[in-house]
Amino acid sequence: MAQKQQPTLKGTLEAYWEAGMTSVAWTFLEDGKKGLESLNSLKRGDFLRVFNDASRKKVIFEGVVDLEYKRRLKPHPLNPHYKQQQVSGMLVRGLQKNVNPEAWAKMFSDGKPAELIKRKKQPAQPKINV
Repeated sequence: MAQKQQPTLKGTLEAYWEAGMTSVAWTFLEDGKKGLESLNSLKRGDFLRVFNDASRKKVIFEGVVDLEYKRRLKPHPLNPHYKQQQVSGMLVRGLQKNVNPEAWAKMFSDGKPAELIKRKKQPAQPKINV
């Protein structure tokens, strides 16, 4: 049986933050949905394609999301005993591997148009009762 292809979602990027969060979340806002219903946090294994403008003709990033968490660690401004990734004046959690951190952050702060194909959910592991 053929596996079902995940749909390609269209929308825009956003460096999402709200009160109570300790860092910015890299998110994708899906077209046609409103409020938090449109919000998709990027996850390892998602496929992301980002365009330079609304015409969606020039791709400026395309690849599988693979965030790393050790680069650009600096003392947290409110608690210097802990370290937090920082880029472009933002506290963040995760930076895309092999991408300039400022370029990555700018795509989100600029709200670049994008397409997202969510990673396929892994099937549950079968349980064996012995």
